[in-house]
Amino acid sequence: MALEQPKKAQTAYFLWLSDNRAAIQKEIGSSKGPDVSKAAGQKWKQLQAAQKAPYEKRAVEEKAKYDKALEEFASQGGVRVRSTKGKGEKRKKDPNRPKKPAGGAYGVFLAEKRDSIVKSLLAHHKITDVSKKAGEMWKALSDTDRKPFEASYQEKLKAYKAAMEEYKNNGSGDADEDEEDEAGETEEAKSAAKKSRKAGA
Repeated sequence: MALEQPKKAQTAYFLWLSDNRAAIQKEIGSSKGPDVSKAAGQKWKQLQAAQKAPYEKRAVEEKAKYDKALEEFASQGGVRVRSTKGKGEKRKKDPNRPKKPAGGAYGVFLAEKRDSIVKSLLAHHKITDVSKKAGEMWKALSDTDRKPFEASYQEKLKAYKAAMEEYKNNGSGDADEDEEDEAGETEEAKSAAKKSRKAGA
């Protein structure tokens, strides 16, 4: 049986978030990652030291358990793997990590119009028919009509960056993950830009 690498210990912030996520979602009326991360980060900063203490104590205990488990893992011949970069293999994403908005203004437009486009097509339409129709509709829009979608995308991007700052400041993620994400975002941005240019050609 293959050795299983111990799961990284959570920080005090994420232990607290795990206990309070449902209440925060209910309070802000949203379950979206960026919204929850932003609200949680603000609440965590406002907590008194005495309120953070139980979670900080748990975090220390969890870290000690993790370090011990990692030593045992290594002593049994296990090799620590920080990230999985092999082709065809995907790194398991942190569910607490904010999700980056994709597709630019065109992506916002497509998300908003997708349902109405699907309804306008024949029952047995192809998936590509949706993007084709969306591209035609986007192409027909004037610069003025596109501005609301561009503004919406910028707002989503701003919220994502704020949530990501909170995420990093609260001790999550590592250098390898940041590098992979940055590389993925670059490819994603190129792909979205290409689609937008085709749609607006």
